[in-house]
Amino acid sequence: MREYERMHALENHYWWFVGRRAIVRRLLREALPPGSAPPEALPPGSALLGSGLASGAAASTCGSGAGVSLLDIGCGTGANLSMLRQAVGRGARVTAVDFSDLALKFAAQANQAQGIAVARCDALRLPFGGAAFSTVTMLDVLEHLSDDRAALAEVSRVLRPGGRYVFSVPAYQHLWSAHDEALHHFRRYELRELGALLRQSGFVVEKLSFAMSAMPPAAWLWRKLILPFAPRRPRHAARHSQGAVLPTVPPIINRALIKYLEAEGKLIARRPLQFGTSLVGIARKRGG
Repeated sequence: MREYERMHALENHYWWFVGRRAIVRRLLREALPPGSAPPEALPPGSALLGSGLASGAAASTCGSGAGVSLLDIGCGTGANLSMLRQAVGRGARVTAVDFSDLALKFAAQANQAQGIAVARCDALRLPFGGAAFSTVTMLDVLEHLSDDRAALAEVSRVLRPGGRYVFSVPAYQHLWSAHDEALHHFRRYELRELGALLRQSGFVVEKLSFAMSAMPPAAWLWRKLILPFAPRRPRHAARHSQGAVLPTVPPIINRALIKYLEAEGKLIARRPLQFGTSLVGIARKRGG
């Protein structure tokens, strides 16, 4: 559990995670129906979840019905859930799933009153009926799944016709390194490849942009010249975070990078960026 505490703390202050949330928040503003998510300030220290661990049977009904209902696939320790709740508003239904019991238990323990149901399940076999959700998010999750086509088929199945899929994935296969192996990635994505995959999976691509645009040179140097000499992932590591090494940055640089990514989110809202170490976007399920 301490490992998840460290990960949760990291996701709440490290520039990459905080900056990604700022970008995704912008994407959700575009993806949600107009007027469905009124601005809503959450008090400092708000809990992330509300209804604790849900069984597969109980979770299968979450998100059904009219109005906004959001499913977050691969929620981990729940560091993004407060942002997702704020984005959709308190009147919407929010469900979060993950494959890790420990991650879900940690997320549930962080709960006070956010009203978010959580459930353990496999992203390739979601325990929900068809057309159960108006919005699905997968934030740096698709690359962890052995069969990304099957995963997108499940996303399409649980989305209502016309529903939106908001996502982020790592970009550029040539940046593949020991870091990806430590995180149990199966792949990184190219822009055209990802767009084609989404269309073949029954989606209309409404926005597809690079993100983290200042990072490619630094990422290449880190992964090719520094990381190979850093502590390596244990040969038989069982947990995805073992052996992953994130560069330490001074607090002032951490804050500056967060501000930069907040500004980048505003740019992406206006037009796609042409390079970056991540790909982000919005895809709409055909129909509706």
